[in-house]
Amino acid sequence: MAKSLKIRSWLVVEPSADAATVHSAQADVTVLDLTGAAESWNAAVDFCRAWAGISPVPPAFLLPAFFSARTDAAVEIAVRCGAGSVVLTGVRGSGEVQRLDMALRVAEIRAGQVPGKTRIIALADAAGVLSASAFERCSARLTALGWEGGYGHLSDTARFAAAAIVLAASAAGAAAIDAMSAEGDEATFRTECQRAKANGFSGKLCRSVRQIPIINQVF
Repeated sequence: MAKSLKIRSWLVVEPSADAATVHSAQADVTVLDLTGAAESWNAAVDFCRAWAGISPVPPAFLLPAFFSARTDAAVEIAVRCGAGSVVLTGVRGSGEVQRLDMALRVAEIRAGQVPGKTRIIALADAAGVLSASAFERCSARLTALGWEGGYGHLSDTARFAAAAIVLAASAAGAAAIDAMSAEGDEATFRTECQRAKANGFSGKLCRSVRQIPIINQVF
């Protein structure tokens, strides 16, 4: 993948998901969720083993935020499983991207990999949105910037957050990834995707396989 990711759909799934079923959804990137209980992480190894047999594109990994005190352990799992990218949740500022960069470097060296191969996608929380301009030049690994949502897509807060992320991503030479939307009716979701594309986002996160065709079509 290039520095600016040309990816439309990011499907987040549990590590226990069936690899063949997930692959059939035809998402551009599959993201294994490591934000749940650590006991669920063991299934990630089995998923990646099965995934390697059906797709040449390695999965990405959704990492718990640094305030959880579980990020470093999740990084080790992700790198050991051959992650192409890691998606960090709850990013409060550029310093956390730099911290993740260093954690990845250590994990890559331990795994016998070339340092720098694993890319970073940062999902900003409210503090991260307010300091979005600082993401420029914070890490050569940063290839996409997104936000965590949590607000009505038509609210002024959502509009501000989305605009801040798109502008910050552009300044950093990275892709802008839209937040997940609640699973509702198809027409509403399509409108949200169209609005996101019109505002400069290049793709969207989701947890529902039913949303993948719409995301891929719109973006």
